[in-house]
Amino acid sequence: MTNVGGEGSMDWLLSQLQRRADAEAMAGYGGRTTYAELGERTTDWLDTLDRRGTAAGEIVAVVGNASPSVVALFTALAVRGCVVVPFAPTDPPKEQRARRIATVHATTVIEFDGPDEWSIRTVAAPEGPRPDLLTKLAASGEAGLVLFSSGSTGESKAALLSLPRLLGGFRASSRPRRTLQFMALDHIGGVNTLFRTLVGGGTVVTEPRRTPKHACEAMEHHRVQVLPTTPTFLNMLLLSGAYRDHDLSSLELVTYGTEPMREVTLAHAAEVFPQVQFKQTYGLTETGILPTRSVASDSLQMDVGGHGFSTDVRDGVLWIKSPSSMLGYLNAASPFDEDGWLNTGDAVEVAEDGSLRVLGRLSALMNVGGEKVSPAEVENVLLRADNIRDVVVTGRPNAVTGEIVAATVELVEPEERRELSRRLRRLCAEHLPPHKVPAVITVSDGPLHGQRFKRMGSVR
Repeated sequence: MTNVGGEGSMDWLLSQLQRRADAEAMAGYGGRTTYAELGERTTDWLDTLDRRGTAAGEIVAVVGNASPSVVALFTALAVRGCVVVPFAPTDPPKEQRARRIATVHATTVIEFDGPDEWSIRTVAAPEGPRPDLLTKLAASGEAGLVLFSSGSTGESKAALLSLPRLLGGFRASSRPRRTLQFMALDHIGGVNTLFRTLVGGGTVVTEPRRTPKHACEAMEHHRVQVLPTTPTFLNMLLLSGAYRDHDLSSLELVTYGTEPMREVTLAHAAEVFPQVQFKQTYGLTETGILPTRSVASDSLQMDVGGHGFSTDVRDGVLWIKSPSSMLGYLNAASPFDEDGWLNTGDAVEVAEDGSLRVLGRLSALMNVGGEKVSPAEVENVLLRADNIRDVVVTGRPNAVTGEIVAATVELVEPEERRELSRRLRRLCAEHLPPHKVPAVITVSDGPLHGQRFKRMGSVR
């Protein structure tokens, strides 16, 4: 794949759309669209940008769910050499979104109220100079992308990525497939799914109502072959039973990432969908999505890296060096060392064959009386219990042992608290040593996951 308009140009992306002509590019939210039509929409957006005088290097916020119009706009901004700042319509709330728009010095906001209903407005840039990273990117002529961290543990970080660097390594697939666009475009996984599918000549199926029922309806109606999702959503789908009411025989591959998978969930999924291959993925906003290969469909061990990506395990923690790494944060210090390596903060186990198993955030591991305890190990046992929809295990300070194990559970049906605690502790005592049995069990009043369907406490 070569750049048509010179180094850093994204013209090749538009050429990829135009050359596939009548093949179906997108289906679902916003209707069916061929590659030729998506290319035409992109050139229409380029004309609109011309009329507004939008030049390379300008920072444009785009608010909306993935639809042909939104995807065409994203592509047009990339081709123009702008910096794209995507937002989901409801996350974050408007006040927080306004602060993030100011953080990135965006001067234009394009907001979608429906698949093809949009408004455009100019906003005043905040006082003071642009961050140096934005100035340098504009001088290079490269298009950029800003993605915000979830902000669950403090101020949300604004990661600036080079779009040519992020997307330039994508290659056309020898077997284009129909893929559900599960993650929104404000997430590295959503951007990866969208453009890998389009560059590969597949069909992107969009359904912004991310419930098990709506996902199954979309997969049945559009004969989806690939479902990229999170372990939390996969667990929700299994518990809902929605798969029983729909024909999902077209489904061939489920990829999962963003948080550790629990063994019980993977085993249940493999039993329900014996014809489906399950593949673990791994990536961060800071590094892009790495090539991975699951040792087996029912295994949590995987090979990570290759094609320019390097990995290293130091003191049980995964480090990554990536050709698609972000340029840096706009509002925080760089997390990379002088050689370009990133400490992911993820604790891993290395098997004899060199494959890895991700245990979760190193900061989430508990120290109970000098013994390390992985939340995933305890969660895996609790999820076997009846009436448990989801669970999050964390450590709580304790004057004697340093920490104790605390479990927060989400129930399917209400249950008397004292009896619930007794039976869950009995179950854990049968499968875990005493120091791993939860000392505290509480019941959550609501879901234990966020907007991106990742468990609380597992956010990267």
